[in-house]
Amino acid sequence: MEDLLTVAEDFARHLRHLRTRAGTPAVRKLASDTGFGKTTISDAFAGRRLPTWDVVSALAEALDADPGDLRDKWVGARGRATSAIADVPDWLTAVRTNIPDLPGARTIEDVCAIAATDPKSALEWCWSVVRTGALRLAHTLYDTIPGSWSSDNVDTYGRAEEDGRMPAGSRAIANQAHLYYHLAQNPDGAELPSRAIVLQVVVLSYRLAWQAQTAVVDATARKQNASPHP
Repeated sequence: MEDLLTVAEDFARHLRHLRTRAGTPAVRKLASDTGFGKTTISDAFAGRRLPTWDVVSALAEALDADPGDLRDKWVGARGRATSAIADVPDWLTAVRTNIPDLPGARTIEDVCAIAATDPKSALEWCWSVVRTGALRLAHTLYDTIPGSWSSDNVDTYGRAEEDGRMPAGSRAIANQAHLYYHLAQNPDGAELPSRAIVLQVVVLSYRLAWQAQTAVVDATARKQNASPHP
């Protein structure tokens, strides 16, 4: 996938060519001629971000460039920039109303309440639901169980993510739950994260566990539909 910075840099390279052709006017002069600030003009030439069309149009006039040609290049760059933006996973942004049941687990409301006074227990519950999700994913999707290491559970989410069974970001969230769980188990008395961090870990862990539950239910349904009926 094309990097956004590369898109801006490619367009900036063309702007620098136009500036050189126009005799390399100073940024201060271009800022005065276009009515935009020196930082805005400097950023456009440096490729730190793709400038707006208003900026590009003003530069076209100041550099005596063909506005139609520059417009075509800018539209193309903007299209490339748009396609380079990865979609934010729906499972992280959507508000779930059909919350899957997690057998044997406390509810997210309960664990959020626990987090206020007993963050260690809350983080333990976070890892519990994530680990259970990994066990169910491994059993249902791959007919196996994760190894005995905690990292094996994280790897299960990574494998399911790579296979398209779990959405992008699954491994990263599982790893966060894993790291904070071990922090809570630290016998050396390490300071626990703030209440705000614990609450975030709770929400992300439960959302991941819900997603794993949905993946398991979907995979089970596909297997049943694929089985020959008597």
